[in-house]
Amino acid sequence: MKPQQDDIKKGKFWIEKVVFLGTPEFAVPTLTHLAESKYKPKLVITQPDKRQGRKMRLTAPPVKLKAVEYGIETMQPENINEEYVVDLLAYLDPDIIVTVAYGGLLKKNILKTPKFACINLHPSLLPKYRGASPINYALFNDDRKTGNTVFRMVRKMDSGPILYQSEIAIEHNDNASSLSEKLALKGADDVIKVLEAIEQGKITETVQDENLATFSHKLTKEDTLIDWQRDARKILCQIKGLADEPGAFTFFRGQRIKILAAKKSGRKTTKLPGTIIYAGNLSNADPQIQEKGILVSTGDENIVIEKVQLAGKNIISAFDFNLGAQIKPFERFTMEH
Repeated sequence: MKPQQDDIKKGKFWIEKVVFLGTPEFAVPTLTHLAESKYKPKLVITQPDKRQGRKMRLTAPPVKLKAVEYGIETMQPENINEEYVVDLLAYLDPDIIVTVAYGGLLKKNILKTPKFACINLHPSLLPKYRGASPINYALFNDDRKTGNTVFRMVRKMDSGPILYQSEIAIEHNDNASSLSEKLALKGADDVIKVLEAIEQGKITETVQDENLATFSHKLTKEDTLIDWQRDARKILCQIKGLADEPGAFTFFRGQRIKILAAKKSGRKTTKLPGTIIYAGNLSNADPQIQEKGILVSTGDENIVIEKVQLAGKNIISAFDFNLGAQIKPFERFTMEH
């Protein structure tokens, strides 16, 4: 039987049976916090193993590995809304379902299963950046802050009432990887706070303002390909917003290459966008630039590329890449092979 809202507000609702849904590394800190608390999940649901890497080895998602480590029963349905999954969840009769980056749409039969609700941790300050890529979009748009939202799930994506929000500053040197790690760790604490507030009868719901809703769509090739005609600020935000995975990329000598770190040079460009002005110790070309790397033109300013990665290779400094490539002045990065 569903708990009465009055009982929840009075702190009479105790959370004993938790089901956790999650898949990537971002979800692991929350699962870890739950597993080491009184809210240890009775069941973890994650996506099926997938083939990855050049050798296409079957690889378990990070959440599955962590669940096994804690001895938690795990299932990996192809479709979470299949009847047998719904039936199993009904049999378990969970008090609450916690989801973090699960990667699948929950339909009504799942959403109505737990006694309290399905709650989700989303790494943005909703209603800003609903959708698949909120961390990337915060960096694309050069935002100065972001945060997490824990909300009660409804059928419309990321639009349920807000239960809790926390903010963090986006530092100048943050990229998608570092920001994701910060939000994942903070989010794990946020979820525990929400569960405690539910039990204490201190939970409140805030309806999202639909007029303020913005969206972050699933990343496409167009999002990751560098257009050197854009201005330096936009290119640098793109590089930060995609590093280290999936990475912003360009082509050099017909090969695809990821650009994973770059900075402004402080110099206006005088060359065609994508032109490599100098590679190596850049002070040899311009005494005002005390950097090592690759100096390349954009739509307005030159930027210094600091880290790169060729397909199937490790991340290396742009300086080391040049030692092997022996880049000639005025070669170009391009948008095509």
